[in-house]
Amino acid sequence: MGDLTDRRSAVITGAAQGLGAEIAFRLAAEGFSIALLDLQKEGLDHTKEKIESRFGETAVKAIPVDLSGEELVADAFREIDAEFGRIDVLVNTAGGSGTVQVRDIEDLSSQTWRTVLDNNVTSTFLCCKYAVPIMRRNGYGRIVNFSSAVAHGLSGPSGTIGARLPYAASKAAINGFTKQLAKDVTRSGITVNAVSPGLILPEEGRVRTVFDSLPDADQAAIRAAIPAGRTGTAQEIASAVAYLVSEDAGFTSGTILSVDGAAS
Repeated sequence: MGDLTDRRSAVITGAAQGLGAEIAFRLAAEGFSIALLDLQKEGLDHTKEKIESRFGETAVKAIPVDLSGEELVADAFREIDAEFGRIDVLVNTAGGSGTVQVRDIEDLSSQTWRTVLDNNVTSTFLCCKYAVPIMRRNGYGRIVNFSSAVAHGLSGPSGTIGARLPYAASKAAINGFTKQLAKDVTRSGITVNAVSPGLILPEEGRVRTVFDSLPDADQAAIRAAIPAGRTGTAQEIASAVAYLVSEDAGFTSGTILSVDGAAS
């Protein structure tokens, strides 16, 4: 496997399932050492095992961690730095809208509001805070955050979205965070971008489970409302991320890249 410090390394959050796992597979295929962060240990172990079975030479580290806790995040990044000696890429996929649909502000608890914002915004902030010094030390870095088409607001049925008001607010915040951080760190050789997916159906994970549980008529209506006439795939999102973390994207920073079938 050689000296790990000579091999590019990528940290992917939310890597226990869905988009995070698919992105981890893609970056492992491109030769990165991989650090997987998520609260779900069982899912992390599953992703780690799949990477190791597909890419035997890839170094993979899985760290179960609550990404809204600063000391826990700091410890995780110290552990990654100690093992890999570098962080070239950070992909902040972790987040979500919660598991219970809430459409009216009067039904939205302050706890749900805080939880959704912590899962999406605080986790992204903390991971960037502790990745950037390591990237600055090496004069290079690629950060990809995750926004959503829902940042522009969602009318009608909520589909696979849980608490859509805090989710929209948190993803709009990610857009602003991404643009400002890009300006703050660009002279350090670090790019910061965000991917803004529409409805993406990974092969497995919560979003796929929720979508598949909807009546056929609702599924058809959701697809019909997308100009492309279909939902997106996890592989299409992973491909967008692969570009943003590549050498070819060195002059691409502060961009919110929509991957939504022309929905936005």
